[in-house]
Amino acid sequence: MRVLSIQSQVIFGHVGNNAGIFPLQRQGVEVWAVPTGLLAFNPSYGPPAHRPTEPAELDAWIAALQTRPEWGQIDAVLLGWLGNPRTAEAALRAAQAVKAANPKAIFLCDPVMGDSDSGLYVQDSLPPFIRDHLLRHADIATPNGFELEYLTGSKVDDLPTALAACDALRAKGPQTVIATTLKRRDGGQNQGVEMLEALLVNRDGAWLCAVPDLGHGLPKGAGDLFAALFLARLLKGRTQKKAMLFAMSGTYAVLRDALERKAPEMRLEAMQDALIAPSHLPDIERVR
Repeated sequence: MRVLSIQSQVIFGHVGNNAGIFPLQRQGVEVWAVPTGLLAFNPSYGPPAHRPTEPAELDAWIAALQTRPEWGQIDAVLLGWLGNPRTAEAALRAAQAVKAANPKAIFLCDPVMGDSDSGLYVQDSLPPFIRDHLLRHADIATPNGFELEYLTGSKVDDLPTALAACDALRAKGPQTVIATTLKRRDGGQNQGVEMLEALLVNRDGAWLCAVPDLGHGLPKGAGDLFAALFLARLLKGRTQKKAMLFAMSGTYAVLRDALERKAPEMRLEAMQDALIAPSHLPDIERVR
């Protein structure tokens, strides 16, 4: 199994490629990691000395990689943080090149653009490009709740609006949408405990998967980890429903560990067993 992962890369911490490479490798997946930018650390710590990757540089890397005989054996493309439309265009060209060499390759687009506590952290012109161009070619999209609202222009605060927003996003291209970090006013509790949910919507139906909400102040990169774990399990032949269960479980275990230890970053190496066989079984129900 082989994945082309096009995301940001940090020297310290676990976001972007640094949140996805090790979990994919731990599942037995070979990763070709292409950085869309190099940072000292994630920007929540302060100025990260960011060096963005020029589109021409990304194009050159992809052109060189296509000379390898293994290029036609790439099983999936994982897109994460892109930063601006020019980089997104180059990433899309890379994804299309993979699909041209292997039409069965999965294209997962994680439309990283912001979250509820920090707002938008990419160029304002990037979300429209993702919505109108990038998603048209994707097989799977994994927006968080903030990104789902931003891409669809609709408020998502209950199950009907969440389903409608996922359907609207599916109409733009991806057959499958998984909305992560959902919080609903019409549910989302288990025996008085607030729950954090992911909603999987595909042509076969819709499922809600829930874990206890760990609150604020958690390490960054959870969405990047979720996308990597989901994709890894999918490549191993699991159904999308089971892949989502696994990804939710592994992500929850890693975040809970960080919270208990007051760790500023996810401890992926220390929690590597949870990336293979997480112990917490999330709640899941079919909602359509």
